[in-house]
Amino acid sequence: MLFFTQIKLANIDKKITTNLKVSKWYRTNNSKDIYSLSLKGIDRSEQWVKDVETFIELAYREDKYLKLIDEYSLGKEDLIDIFLLMTIATLPNPIFKTGQSKFGHTLVGSAMYQEINKQFKQFLNSLTFHEDIEWEQKQFGHRFATEIVTFARFLKNAHNDKFGSICLEEIL
Repeated sequence: MLFFTQIKLANIDKKITTNLKVSKWYRTNNSKDIYSLSLKGIDRSEQWVKDVETFIELAYREDKYLKLIDEYSLGKEDLIDIFLLMTIATLPNPIFKTGQSKFGHTLVGSAMYQEINKQFKQFLNSLTFHEDIEWEQKQFGHRFATEIVTFARFLKNAHNDKFGSICLEEIL
């Protein structure tokens, strides 16, 4: 069942990417400094955000994810906020290559769901190093803002170092 869920998640990832690129939020904010942005500034009625919600709903129904999520007392809203904050953290290009092909790419926010042991567990474990950096929590609007931003940037940079960078304009 997990394998099929991951295929569905990969398809939703492509929908999110497409809708993010044409969204008002992205066009308005893609060149801004991330520290001027917040979860509060995201219009939750935009299609790309609805696609993120669909993505999280599907992941949340999968036992393998749910068991891990429950260990850290995270809910669906937390997971949606985490995805959105990873998008903010990696602007202007919240994607990275997953291989040498220009067609092999994923959003930073969805990547960890494809590699449960290598990325998803690592991300969840990073939440235990809660440093309580209050200004970042207040700025971004989430209790784990520091950990989310740090993990997202690390993951993107690691893939960029390995495969090179890619931007939204190159893929659509």
